[in-house]
Formats: sequence, C-alpha cells, structure tokens
Amino acid sequence: MKCKICGNDTYILFDEQFKLDYHRCKKCGFIYEDPKHHATFADEKEEYDRHNNSIEDEGYVNMFKRFINAFEPFVTGKKLLEYGSGPEPVFSEVLRKEGYNVTSYDPFFLPDESYLDNKYDIITSTEVFEHFSEPFEEFKKLDALIIEGGLMAIMTQFPKDDEHFKTWWYRRDITHISFFTIDSFKELAKAFDYEVMFHNDKDYMILRKK
Repeated sequence: MKCKICGNDTYILFDEQFKLDYHRCKKCGFIYEDPKHHATFADEKEEYDRHNNSIEDEGYVNMFKRFINAFEPFVTGKKLLEYGSGPEPVFSEVLRKEGYNVTSYDPFFLPDESYLDNKYDIITSTEVFEHFSEPFEEFKKLDALIIEGGLMAIMTQFPKDDEHFKTWWYRRDITHISFFTIDSFKELAKAFDYEVMFHNDKDYMILRKK
C-alpha cells in the first residue's frame, strides 16, 4: 500500500496483541490501519454513543480551553467551523463563549451539510483526524472551505516509534485508523500550500493557509 498522505512506500507494522495490520510510511511516518480491520458505520456510531462528555465536566472543558489558547494567537477572524463535533458539541459551546461564530458539523450527530456553502476563518477538528479513512481527501475538502490566511487547528495524538505504537493506548479505539506524525502534517501543508504555525510535539497542529 502507498502512503495515504504523501504517496510513498509503506511497510507492514503488525500488532501481535490484537492481530491487526498497519501500513507505516517510510517517508512521513503516517500509520494507517489496513482496511480489512475498519469498523462498520454502525459500529462507529455505537462507539461514539458511549462517549459521555458534557459542559459540566470541568476537566473536559479545560482541555478545550488549552487548545483555544494554542491557536488563538494566530486567529484573524472569528467565523469558525467545528468539524466533527461529536454527540455532545461541548467544544462548540466553549468556542461560542469565547466569542466565535460557530458552525458545527458531525456526520453522525449533526449531519446538516449546509456548512459546505460557506467559507471560514478557522476550522477546528478535535479528535477527528484519526477516524479518517481517506485523510488526503478529507483535508482537500476542508481546505476548500478556508479563506486565504485562515487557520486549520487540529487535535489528534501523534504516534512515536514502532515499538511505542504497538503498546499505545490510543490505537485501541476501534474507530482510530489514521495516525499522523508531524512530518505527515508537513507533507499535507506542502501539498495544499499551508505553513505550520505551531505544534506541541504531542497532539496539537496549527496550520495557516497561504
């Protein structure tokens, strides 16, 4: 399999514990679970329904506030798309309280596709990119919705080396199939003419459209 991000060769990364095949890019390090293991739409929905997050959860809200603090220095406009808002759009509520004009979209819980009719100063996507089966195409779709000079603010956990990945808790979620390294995002930035404004080496990636 060729890399879903940069098109380069991959090698098989086999998970002995769960008997799963992954494809890791030799160039950018992107890791993709073999499609034969992907969850069905119904199984994905069932997994998301188990999430129990609310605006009353102070720790959960503070997680989003830290993320806002990371991208806010680069913000030039407040028209925002929260892409993949989940069963309880807590982040959208937090963003509105911070003065953002928020449109929320989720393919499972808020499937209104009228969001495609607008352009945005910023697109946020928290714990969503790891679910993409076609990450390059998803990025292309989001890119078309961002104004020049706009931001894409992404939260997703970055994998480390192969041995770490095999014992990593993050891959145990059956809906997590795409794992991006910093180099993976740099490849996307190059392909779509973005610049990397900030990353924290762990789970934040802030990109600006040139």
